[in-house]
Amino acid sequence: MGEHSSYGTDRIEAMFAKNIDLLHSTKNNNQTIVKKKFRLKNIFKLTSFLLKKLHKILPSLLKDLFFCLTVIHKSPSTKFFAKTRYDELRTLIDVKTSSTVLRSLTHDSYDDVVKTFKKGCYSTVLSDISELEPIINDVINYAKPSHAGARPFFKDGKNITINNSFSAYYDLSDKDCEKITSFLNNSLDGDFNQHLSALAGYKCKLKDISYSLGIVFGENSNSEMHQDTYSSIAKGFIYLQNIDSNDAPFEYLEGSYQDAAFRSSITNKAILEGDTHSAGSTRLRNNELEIALQKFKLNSFTGPRGTFVVANTAGYHRKGAHSSSKPRISLNFEIKRKGIFSKALINLVS
Repeated sequence: MGEHSSYGTDRIEAMFAKNIDLLHSTKNNNQTIVKKKFRLKNIFKLTSFLLKKLHKILPSLLKDLFFCLTVIHKSPSTKFFAKTRYDELRTLIDVKTSSTVLRSLTHDSYDDVVKTFKKGCYSTVLSDISELEPIINDVINYAKPSHAGARPFFKDGKNITINNSFSAYYDLSDKDCEKITSFLNNSLDGDFNQHLSALAGYKCKLKDISYSLGIVFGENSNSEMHQDTYSSIAKGFIYLQNIDSNDAPFEYLEGSYQDAAFRSSITNKAILEGDTHSAGSTRLRNNELEIALQKFKLNSFTGPRGTFVVANTAGYHRKGAHSSSKPRISLNFEIKRKGIFSKALINLVS
């Protein structure tokens, strides 16, 4: 099936098979330019941007002191604090603060949502996602792709290029995000927002999600088991193809995000050994990976087109092995990240 006769996911597969460079240069002059409206949320984005800039320029010791409970301070910046329980204690505080969201649960869904909170992941299958195909088809025409952190090398400082590695992520427009949110509100169970809140660590809803189209092939920096940060955050996928063990399924170590002692020991070790390339989003390698695989249950999320997965990516996770001839295509999403103080306030009010 040719590029012009196919549509949506099929079109992307055809373009990839013909010439993957087409996925980096698919903007169409006939497409309407996406214009961003000024909204109050843009002010919050600016505030977040300025905080990140301040965090970047501050001396390491001041980062550890003044940003210790924020979501942007992923790991201790100094070896002094890496030798203490600094990272373990703030992880415990985050888990405890996040658990207060469970107080707002309804009685009928309480047991199921608590299981989601303890495991750190949730999944279901959407029976029909054909309504999303026009969105999938259009986004590669108007959005500029990025790698979104999936680099063609492992984060070990060697920067050795991984052959046949490809990743492209296209951010969807606000209008298309609203369409997906509407679709999911009609397709998911009524208690989904409670599962989402349990994973994010604060009371939130689908409308707080932003989406992107992800196209990956081969191995990349996300193939290693890793955590995103010490603080609970929720990310997810909608598989746009049937995914088996050869198609880079999302893999997650259930309950690992709650083990503050284990997680902090790996992070502190990376910092003390000068492994700054992976200290923030700590990688599990060699014996440490074997210990983790024995310590926690590995959940490999395979399933049919429409499989819907959300996980707390403060826990260890990875992109599974990819030996298929096709790229893995998915709708990726992330809930807004909140620091410990923000979570505490939101959960207290709710």
